[in-house]
Amino acid sequence: MRAALLERPGHMLMTEAPMPTIQGADEVLIHVRTVGVCGSEVHAFHGTHPYRIAPVILGHEVAGDVVSVGEAVSNFKVGDRVVVDPQWTCGKCDYCRTGYINHCPNKKVLGTHDWPGGFGEYILAQEKAVFHLPDSLSYRQGTLIEPLTVGVHVVQQASLAAGESVAILGTGSIGGLLSGVCRAFGADPIITADIRQHCLDAARERLGATHDFLLPDDDFVNKVKEATGGEGVDVAFITADDASLVNRAVEMAKPRGRIVLVALLLEAPLELAGYSIIGKELQIIGSTMTHHADMQEAIELAASGQVDVEAIATHMLPIEEAQRGMELVDTKEDGAIKATLSFS
Repeated sequence: MRAALLERPGHMLMTEAPMPTIQGADEVLIHVRTVGVCGSEVHAFHGTHPYRIAPVILGHEVAGDVVSVGEAVSNFKVGDRVVVDPQWTCGKCDYCRTGYINHCPNKKVLGTHDWPGGFGEYILAQEKAVFHLPDSLSYRQGTLIEPLTVGVHVVQQASLAAGESVAILGTGSIGGLLSGVCRAFGADPIITADIRQHCLDAARERLGATHDFLLPDDDFVNKVKEATGGEGVDVAFITADDASLVNRAVEMAKPRGRIVLVALLLEAPLELAGYSIIGKELQIIGSTMTHHADMQEAIELAASGQVDVEAIATHMLPIEEAQRGMELVDTKEDGAIKATLSFS
């Protein structure tokens, strides 16, 4: 099968890879139609991701068609259009039994050595991790379900309530879609900040942001407080890979507010303003991956039009241009936010 291989950091190579075959009764073989380029793939591209390590077939934001099913599969048939939750879990540990599959100690993640990803033309998945793609959604929109699912999970982690104020620090693909999820959950105001105006424009024009601020801005925290009547925000989401934003979030959060760490803050250690956290009784919350229930909710949000997932979809490229797709998502040049690769 055709595959775009991350041969070494900074270099994608088109190659022929072994075709996966069904080994278990609960497995589904999927022909990939479209696959997104995620920020985690960019970390791998730079050689900084902890477990997406070259040489590897990346890609975990997948939409495609079922081409074969194991004998125990009951919910899918050949020809079904599907999307995939990129977590292959054991189903037996305490985390799996209680629904917290993202903490399964035995899980495999799509787009790694243990589970080759959607930059290859075919992938395998467990039936429980496969979801029907509604007829109203294109394959391209289907590819965007996985990053939307992250937004759903993050909002759930924050226990966001209607009418609460939020700040989203970073409006790339995750931060932009998070803005749409916050709107769907009734947040107001929705304040966004980024170093690129075109990312802010997408969040404001199509994904529900009520305020946007171009960074750097020395007066940014004061402006956020002004936008919230002097109080600060109920929830601040860190969706950009910039550790310095964490203390900005501490400053702009109101007493008893929440700060949710979403981005892979890999490059620098966090230096927290401890007294401010203590004095305001702030909660700092981590978030990793998602649950199956988040995936189903994301599908419903997209299919109903409550979140315009294509607001972040700026570039569609053939799989042979995977190198260009990685570079676009990395640099955000040419107005890029999300690049999608196609096997069509």
